[in-house]
Amino acid sequence: MIKLQIQPANHLISAYNQMMESMRYAFDNSDIGEMTLQQALDAARHQAVHAGSVTAEEAYELGEHIKRDINDAAEHMMEASAEFYDWLMLDIDVIERKVMDLFLSVAEHTRIELEQFIYTSTDKSTGNPELNYNPAQFISQKQNGS
Repeated sequence: MIKLQIQPANHLISAYNQMMESMRYAFDNSDIGEMTLQQALDAARHQAVHAGSVTAEEAYELGEHIKRDINDAAEHMMEASAEFYDWLMLDIDVIERKVMDLFLSVAEHTRIELEQFIYTSTDKSTGNPELNYNPAQFISQKQNGS
């Protein structure tokens, strides 16, 4: 008769976490580009089976789950980054429009004031600008500190 070892289901969760930790350790202790995901996963599977925490079949299944989870996380990060980029670009567009509106309102206000100044300081009979101040008075005010 074959005796089966019955272990609680949380032993798979524990083995999953151990395999993830083993993979993280493998990446942390290797040079950049030296370790591939598949190599780290194979090493983690081997360690889990060698430690006796799971069978080879369970280690294989857990490895497939880890690959799927890493894939899902990578896809989510890419989608989130694209959504963030879209949001950021929308925000930049809104800011650009607001700045342009503010600039145009100031420029429009300045242009209107300039036109009013030119209109009020123009001799209506000749169309030439009039000087509405006495330069000598301006110079004397500067010398007096006013």
